[in-house]
Amino acid sequence: MLDPRLAKWIRWFDVIRIDVQRLLINQHMFREVQGIIANNKQIQKPSSFYNYLGDTYVSYITIGIRRQIKISPKSISFVRLLSEIKETPSFLSRAYYIGLYKDSPNEHLADRHFDNIAGGKGNHISLKMVNDDLDKLKRTALRVEDYTDKRIAHRDNRKPKVIPTFIDVDKCLSVLDMICSRYQRIFYAEGLTTLMPTFQYDWKEIFSKLNRPGFAGDSII
Repeated sequence: MLDPRLAKWIRWFDVIRIDVQRLLINQHMFREVQGIIANNKQIQKPSSFYNYLGDTYVSYITIGIRRQIKISPKSISFVRLLSEIKETPSFLSRAYYIGLYKDSPNEHLADRHFDNIAGGKGNHISLKMVNDDLDKLKRTALRVEDYTDKRIAHRDNRKPKVIPTFIDVDKCLSVLDMICSRYQRIFYAEGLTTLMPTFQYDWKEIFSKLNRPGFAGDSII
């Protein structure tokens, strides 16, 4: 039976993982739509839709990043989870991880895999690794957090220290993905390198026809 604290961390992580995955999916879709526009001169003209698309993406992504780096007693966030793990890393133990391999054909590899992902050869995950993950996440998200606090979540009288770029946002999402994938391996022994899923259908098909009722239309891709 799992310790209640570890069981809580797993519940929190499941919420965080789904949230981060949705951010990555939205990032991917935004990039793909930008690519469609860049490859078609016929639609490269001013449009209120483009303004809406950009504003919606920026608001959604920055709020989503902010949600993962804030600590509140009544909320679930990645920073809060890592902060709790930092206080008691022993609950993410080698014994727990090896137990995930029970009756698996790879059971004999469990110890070695734990050494590789847990930051050392100790009986639990490395405190230094958790500290490094926490620091890197906070540091990478700093610009996005400040801007979101002062211009997206609230309209502050103070100006943001720095206006983040799309590159800043992409870096932050990349760090979120990398660290979250690591803890997916630790909590579930699943060898993911990214939370970004592979689409099983062509979601861009909707852009291949003009939106005219009763008319098949022309390809815009």
